Amino acid sequence: MVKTYTEKIQIHKSNKLAGLYPSVKFWVVILYTICTFVLGTIHLTDIGLSLLLIPWFLVIPVLCIASGAFGKCFKALKAVALIALIILVVQSFLVPGGEVLVKFGFVKICEKGLKTAISLSFMIMDIAGIFVWLFQTTENKEIARALEESGMNYKAAYVFTSTLQMIDILSENSKTIMNAQKARGVETEGNMIVRAKAFFPSLVPLILGAVIGSEERVLTLEARGFSLQGEKTHLFNLERSGAEKAVLATAIVITILVIAGRIALWVL
Repeated sequence: MVKTYTEKIQIHKSNKLAGLYPSVKFWVVILYTICTFVLGTIHLTDIGLSLLLIPWFLVIPVLCIASGAFGKCFKALKAVALIALIILVVQSFLVPGGEVLVKFGFVKICEKGLKTAISLSFMIMDIAGIFVWLFQTTENKEIARALEESGMNYKAAYVFTSTLQMIDILSENSKTIMNAQKARGVETEGNMIVRAKAFFPSLVPLILGAVIGSEERVLTLEARGFSLQGEKTHLFNLERSGAEKAVLATAIVITILVIAGRIALWVL
């Protein structure tokens, strides 16, 4: 049976977690972030390290695997882990203060530096990681539709989602320009200086292409009556997976337990 255009643009997800309504996913992100900050205030060991942030990060790969999107999330998580590793090393070796814990010749790790490094790096991994899960399991048009259904002005919703789309568009256009440069014999691979020489000249066609593309999008929107006042019709409709209440209740319970545990530690 041949599907109509309206049927083709619908999104059907068999995975319950991946198919959660976008607002529920957003609440999961908020509650996870709250728990991250709370766990970051719990200091263990004699020097007060925020070690609970390390196992707390394991929630993210579990979520990605359970959502059936670990392959999509893995690349982004590697980039987040690389940034966190750089921060961990820099903070550990360059921030002075407190007792010297480890010393390698003239390089030393101080108590304050290690505490700051672990807290900051794993907090970045936790918060950035949960946003990776959100955006890798939710398409832009799902976010736009959910924002409109929540009462946001359709123009503001479009600006938000088009900003997200612009990152991917510029990335793809940049790759196309670099491949064209390579086909013309321009050296694009090598050390940082060689890559910079190839990259900066590509900024001009990249920016011009973005400007031209924006004009085309404006004409397309006007042709579809984007600026006309009145009730809007939607060809794309969001589906609910049916697990929204259970997931949200679980996230709320975990957050309450984390906060209650932190208060209990303060009292005791």
